[in-house]
Amino acid sequence: MKLTPRTTRGYEAAVPSRFPLAAQRLVVVTGKGGVGKTTVTAAFAQAAAAARRRVLAVEVGRGRLGALLGAGTLTHEPTRVAPRLSVARLEADAVLGDFILSALRLRVLARRLLESTTFQVLAAAAPGLPELLVLHRVAGWLEERRLGRATYDLILLDAPASGHSLPLLAAPRTLGALARFGPVAKLLREMEHVLRDPATTLIGLVTTPEELAVRETLELHRELHAGLGLPVAPPILNAMPRRRFTPTDEAALAALDPDDPHVVAARFHLERRRQAELQYATLRRALGVAPVRLPLLFPPPEASDGIDDLASDLARAAGLAA
Repeated sequence: MKLTPRTTRGYEAAVPSRFPLAAQRLVVVTGKGGVGKTTVTAAFAQAAAAARRRVLAVEVGRGRLGALLGAGTLTHEPTRVAPRLSVARLEADAVLGDFILSALRLRVLARRLLESTTFQVLAAAAPGLPELLVLHRVAGWLEERRLGRATYDLILLDAPASGHSLPLLAAPRTLGALARFGPVAKLLREMEHVLRDPATTLIGLVTTPEELAVRETLELHRELHAGLGLPVAPPILNAMPRRRFTPTDEAALAALDPDDPHVVAARFHLERRRQAELQYATLRRALGVAPVRLPLLFPPPEASDGIDDLASDLARAAGLAA
């Protein structure tokens, strides 16, 4: 498969000052487990589809993306769930089978190879092979065309949590150290170029306003940006507590009975908000850019209209005009 990465004069050395979703066609969403990256992916998909982009949202492994977008059982083939919005799931076994079938052409030979214990051991031992095949499938969707135009304007990849997303995004470089010549080496170089091209790809890091999550986000940013040279957007700070009290309200609380349960609840909220603002400031100071804030949702995201607020906020942050 031939990829056609866009040419640029160089890669940005710093985090952009806003979530710069312009003409990029691949957005990879990742973050520490439990920070809501799948919810953010679903909200982003809704926002982009509402802005009249043809969107494919893809989850790696089994998660909740299909449920959040109103899909039933997902497969490795895109399922349309709304106008301009399709969803798919990629799993290592499925993409490996597809790759072998495309290489051997005959289903019976492909099945025999996949059932071979020797082949299974070799495939499991090959560093970066499952991740490469996931990227290979995504690259196919990027290149897919119908009636002379790209099938999808934007592919949103709900990547695994931090520890597993690094091997995924590093797969072309990892395998490139083993395959230096020939068509496989050429494919790996093209894949790495696409991932590193800020005109094509954007990496969105999702976190929550908690110290451990923010610390891991900063570490992941260093690995992706400085280590792999990937274009990383300003972080998305999810589940920010809303401001519910004015300064006058806060001063009045100080004069009330500290044991009253309502006062206790109000002070708990204020402290939680204060700690969240500290983590926001930590991110901003470390990266030199303001994170994108998303509010804490009280109804679950699966509820009717549960992620509409997030979609609206992300649309404004990314400059998506409906």
